[in-house]
Amino acid sequence: MGVDWRERRLIANLYLGQKGRVRIEGEYSEPGLIGREVRQGCPHSPLLFNIYIEELITEALENTKEGVKVGGNIIKALRFVDDQPMLAGSKSDLQ
Repeated sequence: MGVDWRERRLIANLYLGQKGRVRIEGEYSEPGLIGREVRQGCPHSPLLFNIYIEELITEALENTKEGVKVGGNIIKALRFVDDQPMLAGSKSDLQ
């Protein structure tokens, strides 16, 4: 999508090596590494998700003409926050 490697490295460094603790009834666990996923509540998370999913959808649907016609337009996919329904005229088209 044209994101420079330096910017990708900067974003990756925000998430790599992050540690977190769990609190249960006022008691804290030992710090442990957090996975590589985006953090819930991080202001970058929705943007990173949108960039990733847009590229994924574009690649997945690049060779298909299937979808549902709405107002003269063919709709192949819808986007709802963190859900990605795919649309087709029949079950076989969806495959």
